[in-house]
Amino acid sequence: MAMIGATAALALAGVAQCEVTTSPFQRFAERCLEHGPRYDQTVALAKESGWPDLAEDMTMGIQPLGEPATFKGWLVNSDGTSPFEAVVVARGAVGPKTVESCTMAFAGTDAAAFERSFASTGAARPSGEQKGQGRVRKFFAFEREGVNEALTLDLPIYPNGADEVVASVVSEQRIEN
Repeated sequence: MAMIGATAALALAGVAQCEVTTSPFQRFAERCLEHGPRYDQTVALAKESGWPDLAEDMTMGIQPLGEPATFKGWLVNSDGTSPFEAVVVARGAVGPKTVESCTMAFAGTDAAAFERSFASTGAARPSGEQKGQGRVRKFFAFEREGVNEALTLDLPIYPNGADEVVASVVSEQRIEN
């Protein structure tokens, strides 16, 4: 019986360690990129995980839609020792279409590694770039199952390995049965 308990504890520790060792890009890919924005599923995951709400002004500042109909944001790691990481989902309209977005913001992240990881997926084609004061916003487009999606990476112009990175995916809302 003690052996089963020890094995279970080691398995749980392995899962926790695995979550800790995934890169910020891997977490973004799992939560936002691989399946596209999933507003309802992300809200459910946040509740299940007990993520604390992100302040409304921060949430609004991170999400990419001009005036979303609804939005929610959470602080993913609130242990006080890990770098800032947040997830924000939003729904709104772009023209006649209802869209959803999924955004993640990271602090203390290697922006160059994040961008290399994204580029290595080959999932999207570049569609533009916008430089600001100290930051660059890179735009990409891709198609998934006949639906056009847009991806934005907001990165420092001169990354230093401990950077702020914001990555977003916007897609037409999918109705799941």
